[in-house]
Amino acid sequence: MYSSIVSFVVLCFLASFCFAAKPCQEGPPVNKSPLECCPTPSLIEQKLMMTCFKKWGEQTIRQSMMEGIPRGCCVADCAMAGTKLISDGKFNREKARQVFMAAVKDQPQWQPIVSETLDECLKQADENMAEIEAGAKLKPSYKGEKICHPISGSILRCLNMKLFSKCPNDLFRSGPECDQLRIYHEKCPLN
Repeated sequence: MYSSIVSFVVLCFLASFCFAAKPCQEGPPVNKSPLECCPTPSLIEQKLMMTCFKKWGEQTIRQSMMEGIPRGCCVADCAMAGTKLISDGKFNREKARQVFMAAVKDQPQWQPIVSETLDECLKQADENMAEIEAGAKLKPSYKGEKICHPISGSILRCLNMKLFSKCPNDLFRSGPECDQLRIYHEKCPLN
């Protein structure tokens, strides 16, 4: 249980910094963890997420404050590379389906939701490919900055937002705060 909570905190951090649009930087209108409202599945191994966060979290925070074309999230890129889902900016769609569906193999309620959501997120990435590719071509703006391909962050952001918003009714812990979070996270990433 502790490792899933730690993993969720890392994922929320990633979502808030790697994937945040400027209007969402203020955060949600309530002080409640999305995990308290819906136990969404972890699609990436928790230990890998923690390792990537430790390595790239500080840079991610710094990059999130920068103006201009969104930079790639090295935490997300590290996690995707660690599962062999990305290589040289190329996202392996079939392998992603295998990895993500394996993550919910014991959660039949989530299986169709994850499959459908992955399709939606891949379509969204295709539609935003010009901006994603522009982010991949950025040059470092400070000494030691690594430029990571934005496709990883784009897909993970989309998955996290949509999985939370599609939480099955029998799993969603409805109440004023959770209901407000659901509305907020339809437009803004988990944080």
